[in-house]
Amino acid sequence: MKRQVLISTIAAAAFAGTAFAEAPMFDTVDVDGDGLVTLSEAQAVAPELTEDAFTAFDVNADGGLDEGEFEAWVATLPADDHGDHQ
Repeated sequence: MKRQVLISTIAAAAFAGTAFAEAPMFDTVDVDGDGLVTLSEAQAVAPELTEDAFTAFDVNADGGLDEGEFEAWVATLPADDHGDHQ
């Protein structure tokens, strides 16, 4: 039983690491480190992102995605697109 739990735990950790590695990370995409992801920074990882779509996620209309807005946008990306464009 202990071995089965250990194997399950290791498998879950490995899967979680893979999933996180695929998704663009806020700190990586925010290349200038100003705390906002600009349209051009977002398009570096998702070139198909339009200005209209970007603006829809910029809820507070400050011209950039803060970490919460960024996470909401990333959640809409197809799983196979996460990080493919870096």
